Amino acid sequence: MIRNKTLELLEQYPPTRLTVSPANVRHKGAGIIYGTLEITNETEGELVGKVASMADFITFSPSEFVGNKITVEYTLDLVGLSGEIGTSAVITTNGGEKTVDFTITVNPPDVLTKDDLVLAGLDDFAEYVKTHPIAARQLFTRHDFMAWLMGMNYPNMDIYEHFAADPNKERAVDNFLVFSGKKYKAKIVPEATSLAHSIGMWEDTVTGSIALRKTTWGYAEATLQVTAGGDWFKLSKNKITSADFDSENAAEIHYMILPAESDGRDTATVIIQGDQEHKIHIHSTSAAAFDARLDKKTFFFDDRGKLLITNNTGQDLMIDIACEPFIKFEAKRFYIGRTAEIDFEIKYGSIKAASLAFKRQMYAESHIHVVAIDSGKSYGRRLPLTLWGG
Repeated sequence: MIRNKTLELLEQYPPTRLTVSPANVRHKGAGIIYGTLEITNETEGELVGKVASMADFITFSPSEFVGNKITVEYTLDLVGLSGEIGTSAVITTNGGEKTVDFTITVNPPDVLTKDDLVLAGLDDFAEYVKTHPIAARQLFTRHDFMAWLMGMNYPNMDIYEHFAADPNKERAVDNFLVFSGKKYKAKIVPEATSLAHSIGMWEDTVTGSIALRKTTWGYAEATLQVTAGGDWFKLSKNKITSADFDSENAAEIHYMILPAESDGRDTATVIIQGDQEHKIHIHSTSAAAFDARLDKKTFFFDDRGKLLITNNTGQDLMIDIACEPFIKFEAKRFYIGRTAEIDFEIKYGSIKAASLAFKRQMYAESHIHVVAIDSGKSYGRRLPLTLWGG
């Protein structure tokens, strides 16, 4: 009996039978994804083959193999991809071919912050910037944040890289969110555009503040410039940033007025130059140390009157009185409190009255000059009065 040669060959080199698990691969995610394929020969022979991907984003290791049970690792690089993707890989061996189908749904990746908060999108990131500003600035330039943007298929990665290169990270993050339409740009605006100070003669230094506010949360900056005639006005700083604002988006810029350097009536203009220009006008005028008046405006040649004074300084005030000789006070200098009534007499005299009659003039004009003196400073009022002969 003649033995079958084919049977002898099969006994010597038994045929291989290829199986692959899984035959269909499904993934949801983004970034880099890893997985394995199990390639098995179910017979006694030795399996020899290779794996070839039909897509550039899938790689295999090893890509060629020999053996009866092989684990092949695959890597899916989904960075920059989006949507649902269908592709395949072909395994070619001495035991035949198998096709493995890949179905991948690319989802935007989630960034996990150091506070264990998951950020699923730019809206979440904007809220994170608002509530955790320092941590958000640190996250902004990390490699995984860039990969997160690419996984979401963010359309302006070149703009992101431009902002990320800004050394001022607070400004960089804010500009990124404004550009991405996730917030409005914060603007700095003054609460008032005109401020006034009435400077008393007793004041050596006067301080004030300019109230500012931001229109929304986030970064803002502006330069401050002063235009003023002389050294009477000093501003505390020449720049303001978001760090100067409190949780209510309010800030104050302080200034100082030096009355000794003032002409008594001055105006300074503070220019706030940011995204918009604003001007604040600050007016300084010398305040009245006192108010003075006479109890009447018209007096006879022989009469009595009262000088009525209200002291505005809040402290005792020394005043000097100057007048013509026919107006007679008990003294020429007085110390007064809050108010004072100082009596005086008018003794015009017959010779002066006769001189007026000769000129056919029935009245005369005069005045009382009151001067306050304090720490070398003075403030005066000139009070006119009219004299009638009868």
